[in-house]
Parts: sequence; C-alpha cells; structure tokens
Amino acid sequence: LYGIITYILGMRSGKHEYKVMGLAPYADQEGVEEVLPLFDELLRVEGLSFTGSLSTPAVAHRLERELRDKRFDWIAGAMQRHCERLMREFTENALAATGATRVTCAGGLFRNAKANMFLKDIDGVEHFTVCPSPSDEAAAIGAAYHGYERLTGKRPEPLDTIYLGPEYSEREIEDAIERLEIAKYCRIERPEDIEHTTADLLAEGNIVARFQGRMEFGARALGNRSILSNPSDPELTPVLNHQIKQRDFWMPFAPTILDEFQDQYIINPKNIASPHMMIGFETTPEGREALKAAVHPFDGTIRPQILRESDNPAYHRLIRIFQERTGIGGILNTSFNLHGDPIVCSPEDALDTLLRSGLQQLAIGPFLVSKL
Repeated sequence: LYGIITYILGMRSGKHEYKVMGLAPYADQEGVEEVLPLFDELLRVEGLSFTGSLSTPAVAHRLERELRDKRFDWIAGAMQRHCERLMREFTENALAATGATRVTCAGGLFRNAKANMFLKDIDGVEHFTVCPSPSDEAAAIGAAYHGYERLTGKRPEPLDTIYLGPEYSEREIEDAIERLEIAKYCRIERPEDIEHTTADLLAEGNIVARFQGRMEFGARALGNRSILSNPSDPELTPVLNHQIKQRDFWMPFAPTILDEFQDQYIINPKNIASPHMMIGFETTPEGREALKAAVHPFDGTIRPQILRESDNPAYHRLIRIFQERTGIGGILNTSFNLHGDPIVCSPEDALDTLLRSGLQQLAIGPFLVSKL
C-alpha cells in the first residue's frame, strides 16, 4: 500500500517511500482525516493477520482516481498515519497473544523510523530494537546465523558491530590521491591529529566529509563514510542540500549524539538503544535548539545514531572534542554520497565525490584534503 501511494505521488515505488514519510508531518490534520477512510478499507489488522481488498489491480486504479483531487501532503500524511496505526495494532496484538515484552523488528517496513518511534512507546514493551538496515540486504545475515545454528547446533554470538565493510591502508589512500592527481585541485595536508582537526573545522562552521576505518554495513552512514556539520546551524542545510546531497527540500537530516548526552536531547525513558539510526524520538527543548539542523522542522522529531564509545572510539572522540569546543554533544551526520549514488566505499569513491560536489574538505585516513 505504501508503495502504491508513493507511485501515485509521482515518486518511485520501492525506493522513495522514505520521502513520503518525510513529507507526512507537513500535512494539515483535517486533510489527513479526509483521506484516511480511503486507506482503512484497503488494509486492516485482524488479530495477527492483515485483511483488505488491496490485492486487485482495479483497487489501485480506483484509489488513484479517488485521490486525484486531494492535496499531495494530505495523501502522504494519511498514508503515514495509517501505516503507524497498522503497525502499532499488529504489535499490540502480538504482545497480547504471546505475553512477550521484548520486540525485535526486521523487514523493509521497519526502515520507517517514525512508525518505529510509536512501537517502542507501547505499554509493556521493555526492550525494542530494529535490525540494522532491516531490508532485504540484511536477510544474508539472518541466513548465515540460521545456517550456523543448523550445522553446528550452537547459538551464534551476537553481532556486536555493524562496521563490517572494507577499510584501506594509508598507502592505498596515498596511491588513490596520486592516481587521481588530486594535488592539481586540492591541498593535501597530514595534521598531527586528524580527529582533532576535523572537530575544529566543524566547530568553525565547515562541512567535512569523513572517510575512516571500516565501512558500515547497510543503508545508514554511521560516521566512517559520512558528511558531517554543526547540528545547531540550519544555514548549513541548504549548502548540504543544493551543493552536495541534492535532496528534496522537505527531507530532514539526522544526527549522531553521544550516549552520555542523550538525556539532554531526546525523550527516551526506556533507554532504548539506537546505534543504527532506525528509530525516531521526540526531542527535548534543548535538543530542538542544539540539534535544530538535524530535527524535523515541523514535528520536532529526530532519528539519531546514539553513539557509545565502544561502538566507534575514534568517531566518539571526534564528537567529544567538538562538544568541548561548542558545548553540543552531537553532530549532523548524513551519508557520504551524491543523490542517487551509493555511499562511497573506496578512497577513489571518496575523492571522486569530493571533486564532483560542493564539498570543500575531506578527512581521509590521516590526510586532510581541501579544495584550492
């Protein structure tokens, strides 16, 4: 259903549902209530099953006709509201049927961080987690775990990191700089402490791409293949949008916040972990001010990576230095790529993206690369 609505709104089904989610908070609530009944009859929850008349192609064509005179933001708002209701009702029914208090979510629908926000707040849920990058790509991890258990009879150890991709040596980075003749276009420096230098640049209002250590698995950049900026400065978001990310204007950015500062910025009484940017949270007044460039401007919610030092010590240290300079225990973090491209993986990817975008500075391994 979400895919059909994404298509009706002129976006790519199976790819741009997140844009509908980002658009939804802008909708007038009276308009949302006008559209909602059209969705209710198409998909409902009954116990632990979904029912409705969505399966016939004629239904999709009828829905398109009936929505033709409705505002696009009403449609987005109603779809998101209906999605949240269905997911919450199904989860509540499952808890009642099983007596469970721990909820683990997997599947592409759980990329919907706003709906996840409401699931974690259900009464009786004591533990809530969403598998990192829970779409089809994560099925390989589940298959490996299942196969290991079947073949050995042993339970596999929990996955304690999602930094599972390749990393590159200093020599490999230098070779890429030489092959691409980066010195023709950029100044290349080797500061004494790259994390300290990066934090200083961010505190001074610069946007810096960061390429360090092993690449993250999945769809979220978690600091090692990220573009970073000061989260309290909303004037930087148009620069990120127009010169680098080329995102739709209504889409919010997201932050990384240090675990030890989360109580200042988000409302999380159950202390739900969010290491992979998969769960939405309400913000505190301090959070809306300190992280204003990474908070949804209409509903004040946030989709943070809550970073423990053990998750990524170097990235944690960078933000800690930034906090010492600015008083802000978080950073705006968006994926290091141009719109439509995958997240950069290799040094060549990172350097090529620097040259093809409005980015001015890249911290790559021990080097700081700055456009001339």
